[in-house]
Amino acid sequence: MSSDRKLTVKRLVIFLVIAFIPFCVIVPIMWSYFGEPIYASENEDAAIPVYILGVFGMMIPSCANIITRLITREGFTRSYLGLHTKGKMGYWAASVFVPVAYSLITLLLIIAVFMGDMGISGALEPPDRGKIGLLLFQAAFSVIVFFPAFGEEWGWRGYMMPKLMELMPKPLAVFVGGIIWGLWHAPLTVAGHNFGVDYPGYPFVGIGLMCLMCVALNAFLTLLTEKTQSVYPAAFCHAVNNNLSWGVFMMMLGKEEALEKMQALPTIQSFFLYFCTVGVVGIISFVLLIKKSDTSAA
Repeated sequence: MSSDRKLTVKRLVIFLVIAFIPFCVIVPIMWSYFGEPIYASENEDAAIPVYILGVFGMMIPSCANIITRLITREGFTRSYLGLHTKGKMGYWAASVFVPVAYSLITLLLIIAVFMGDMGISGALEPPDRGKIGLLLFQAAFSVIVFFPAFGEEWGWRGYMMPKLMELMPKPLAVFVGGIIWGLWHAPLTVAGHNFGVDYPGYPFVGIGLMCLMCVALNAFLTLLTEKTQSVYPAAFCHAVNNNLSWGVFMMMLGKEEALEKMQALPTIQSFFLYFCTVGVVGIISFVLLIKKSDTSAA
């Protein structure tokens, strides 16, 4: 193994150790303190600490990026912090519209599969002025969500993925990077994040689904980052993905009966349909990503 390759491995390992430790320590401590899985807790006192953990936890990968660069004297070259828009606006637009599209498609699939007796016209209704205002507010709130989303993206897509692609073929790097990203969420998943704790195969099914979803999303987010040589489109996509989900669209567009039916569905079922739509995006992104492209540093 060459010295350059050894240094890349060293930096990647240091980055991952720093990125993984906080959740592996903090989540069990909070679980022990509240006496139950924190993301499935009905204890009102847990709500604010859990929210804070979610927001600041998303900053951990960027902190790991900075710390690793400093302690290994890597510096901040190839940081993916440049704004490269010339000839790349299609990717910047896709960072917003693609997550909106697959969220809406997921909602339609959920209605078709689990609410077939109602039909789309029976489940959805044109939003009134109040709901339009709420939807616009939710969209605007994505600007605030951008900052914690950037916290993840500058770590995963701005540091981990370039290192993985130095060490292995790009297709394998996308898969491995997605699995790593999914496993990073594992302490949260075990604590009830995304799926709760009352589904068959808990928590391993949830961890597995999270890894598969992260592989698919990693393909798209890495595509955005590599094509633009900037981490910002991936951060915008991450923010919109988290803030304008199919559940949000259902609350804004769904009739009361349909909303009640959706809320009664096990989260794991809805998430499976979500994975199917994101999976299509991931496959398309994967094909585009492995095509010959510009690899100039940012």
